[in-house]
Amino acid sequence: MSTASTFDVLHIDTPAVPRGAVIAAQVFARIAGWVKAPVRKVSRAAEAATVREMAMGLQHTDPGFAADLFAAAARHESLDD
Repeated sequence: MSTASTFDVLHIDTPAVPRGAVIAAQVFARIAGWVKAPVRKVSRAAEAATVREMAMGLQHTDPGFAADLFAAAARHESLDD
């Protein structure tokens, strides 16, 4: 007894290459390499003062969170010691 089997082979086209996106990414990478934000060193005291200002603004609406912010600022500032 002999059997014969047939099957169809489907051909799936490869997806189109997004050439525009690749070129745009390369251009962006080159421009981003040229433009760098200047790094500025901020002291812990200045950072803590910023957090305290935020806490003062929240003191009337959310006193618990403001207290947490004050405590966090104090801890952050004390890390210099």
